[in-house]
Amino acid sequence: MENHSIEGVRHVYSRACTIHLPKKPMVHMLWAAFEEQQGNINEARRILKTFEECVLGLAMVRLRRVSLERRHGNMEEAEHLLQEAVKNAKSSGESSFYAIKLARHLFKVQKNLPKARKVLLEAIERDKENTKLYLNLLEMEYSGDLKQNEENILTCFDKAVNGALSIKMRITFSQRKVEFLEDFGSDVNKLLDAYDEHQTLLKEQDSLKRKAENGSEEPDEKKAHTDDATLASTQMMDGDMQANQVAYNYNAWYQYNYQNAWNYGQYYAPPPT
Repeated sequence: MENHSIEGVRHVYSRACTIHLPKKPMVHMLWAAFEEQQGNINEARRILKTFEECVLGLAMVRLRRVSLERRHGNMEEAEHLLQEAVKNAKSSGESSFYAIKLARHLFKVQKNLPKARKVLLEAIERDKENTKLYLNLLEMEYSGDLKQNEENILTCFDKAVNGALSIKMRITFSQRKVEFLEDFGSDVNKLLDAYDEHQTLLKEQDSLKRKAENGSEEPDEKKAHTDDATLASTQMMDGDMQANQVAYNYNAWYQYNYQNAWNYGQYYAPPPT
């Protein structure tokens, strides 16, 4: 299309989006990107907003609107779009997905850790079994001065260890808590308490296994399966979380099981492994 006139390209996009492919998100997003290239930011906004109003619930379009505003320095609008997505989400999983995006925007772009922390803590209250929320909160807390931020890090560990996660994931977080206190902790009493807490969880797991084997209690297969999918992400809590943040950044985004009529995942193929 680079060999054609700008008006010619615009005409092709307009006909494709209004006549031939009115409900295809990728075409509309390409049109908006083209207008942004030409410096027509308001037109790019209009294209994306109009399409989103016609075809509701597409994460890829909402996130493209957010990135458009971010690229052009309109951080308040980018934040508002993500807040709106969290508020209007149809499920706790969808709400958590956008909450993570909002928290990362606040932390990475606006450099506002307290505000980002608040977003994730509120999301955890709504979706207590979502491991990714705890992982992202820990990633943010680890990014600062570990000595000054020790209490916030331990609070996050405690939320995970004492929360509604499966025993398998609670043990994983508990183990990381012990390792954190061993490597960076300032109080040996906290380390010993964490170790005792970890041993208690291991005993609880053994008890649950015995009950399951005896048929007195069914194992939580569904939760165990979910935990297996996210267990690798807990590597973010080993020492340098920044180096391992790809475990969530890409895998969770490309593989996020968020259903909608247009299956936005098909437009984002997983990166090669």
